[in-house]
Amino acid sequence: MPRFEWPWVLTALLLLPPLAWRSRTHSAARAAVPFPRAADAARLPRSRRQKWIYLPVTLRILALAILVIALARPQWGARRIRNISRSIGIQVVIDRSGSMSATDMFYEGRRRSRLEVVERVSEQFIFGNGAELQGRPSDMVGLIAFAVFPSTLCPLTLAHEHLRPVLYSVRVAEGFENGTAIGDAVALAAARFQATEAAAGGQFKSKAIILLTDGENNSGARTVVEAAGLARKWGVRVYAIAIRPPAARDEYDEMVQYSLHALAEETNGAAYSVRDGSELRSIYRRIDQLERNEVQVSKLVEGRDGFFAMACMALGLLLGEMVLLQTWLRRIP
Repeated sequence: MPRFEWPWVLTALLLLPPLAWRSRTHSAARAAVPFPRAADAARLPRSRRQKWIYLPVTLRILALAILVIALARPQWGARRIRNISRSIGIQVVIDRSGSMSATDMFYEGRRRSRLEVVERVSEQFIFGNGAELQGRPSDMVGLIAFAVFPSTLCPLTLAHEHLRPVLYSVRVAEGFENGTAIGDAVALAAARFQATEAAAGGQFKSKAIILLTDGENNSGARTVVEAAGLARKWGVRVYAIAIRPPAARDEYDEMVQYSLHALAEETNGAAYSVRDGSELRSIYRRIDQLERNEVQVSKLVEGRDGFFAMACMALGLLLGEMVLLQTWLRRIP
């Protein structure tokens, strides 16, 4: 479909139907040869020229329609491309280890599993909730889930409509898949930023990883310290959110907190802990304010301009009308 630079010009097309009706009725009212009675003329057979008598008017109306469309400046192949240097990239990294199935978090008045609360509040962060969270429509957002190994569920994209079904497709790991590879997940998210920048030939204005986990790193090839070093090297901030069980052991809680605080501090990010959905939404609101971008981050790349071709087409139709009126369909008088 073409894109029109001046689409308001197309409203002139509304004038053509009454113009066509007036031209046809006006030409039909003028008789070239008078008859005493109209019934005498009605009995005469119609010639080929009479059958095509309205062709010049049709060509004129068609030419005017094409000319109006040409004045609206249609462009084929026009598209918006990402100006990555003014864009914020956000990777949402979700823990799907077995402990995330525990139903010990309150959200919207009832107990839910940790994973369900993370999914619901993360959706509000990405798309907005009409209140404190405005959504991230101008940002490139990606989604990674991890257990014993991480996987990219959705690469960094502006097509956020694809994120919602993918987000709710995350399931808790079972069996041999169960584990918590925080280091590998953070390293993968940081590497995805590098790949996107290399493909776009530029760098993001800001890069952030939002890590949501309820455990410590106990799987994978990389430690949290190694992943933090990679993220810092590539200019990626990590916002680490610990899903803190209400009945957690003190030593367990301290270990998780220490690990996530070290990760956040190494990458100039921040670490938080939450116990329910309202606290998680509050943390997301804080991150939303820290990583805010009000700048238009896309630009229009013009395609092929259709004005000249369509103007020539309209001119050809008008010339065809003039030739017909002066030759085969010429009227006397």
